[in-house]
Order: sequence, then C-alpha cells, then structure tokens
Amino acid sequence: MIPADLPAELRPLDAELRRHGFDVKLKRPPIKGVYGLYQSGLRRLWVAPITRELGIFRQTYLHEAVHAAQSCPDRRLSLLGVETKLQPVIRLRVQQMLYSHYRPRQSALEREAFEIQGRPDAVALLISQLRKRCL
Repeated sequence: MIPADLPAELRPLDAELRRHGFDVKLKRPPIKGVYGLYQSGLRRLWVAPITRELGIFRQTYLHEAVHAAQSCPDRRLSLLGVETKLQPVIRLRVQQMLYSHYRPRQSALEREAFEIQGRPDAVALLISQLRKRCL
C-alpha cells in the first residue's frame, strides 16, 4: 500500500518497487545516524521521516531505490550502467562523500546512486530499470 503522504512524483516508483517485491519503509532505519538504508537480503528500503524536514526526502528515496534496482535479479548489487553527466562542482562533492563515507568496494555503486538521485528523470529511469532487471 502506497503511503498517503508520499509525494505524487514518487508514487509510480513506489508502486513499481512494491510490485517487484520490495518492502518500502518510511521510518527511521535500524542503523543509527543514517537517513536511508537498503537491505538487499530483505529487499527492504528505509527512508527516515526527518529527511522531509531536511529537504532531502526525494534524493534519499531515489538513492535507496537505485540500490533496489542494483540488487536485481539476484539480490547482489551490480551497476545499472547508467551514464550521467554531472556538473564539475557536483561531481567533486560526490567524490568527497564517497571517499569520506564509503569503502572503496562500495564506491562505484554509491557513485551511481548519488548520480541518479539528482537526475530530473530519475523516477522514469528507475521504473524502466526495475522492469528490465527485476524479472
């Protein structure tokens, strides 16, 4: 069931995630200090309510949805292979976040999630990827 307070723009993506068996929780993730979390073994996405107040709900939701798509078809995360052209200042900020918060093994997956979350066409792109990868 799609939460009533979910922004209209994200409703089609939420429906697609649920259709493919993902459990979407708009609650505080079970790991302290994170705004969003994807648990591939459980196929569960978490988005903390505080992200609304911080103005990062859309980005956080999309970021975790990228990881959901990356986990198809076998629950092991792999790159979607989506090319995104970022402005140099944004690319630098993403690089800084990757190097300070993520292990090198996760960098490529996180980079892709950060890049896609900022795209204006992210919802349509992710719906397409879910339909393609999550059979």
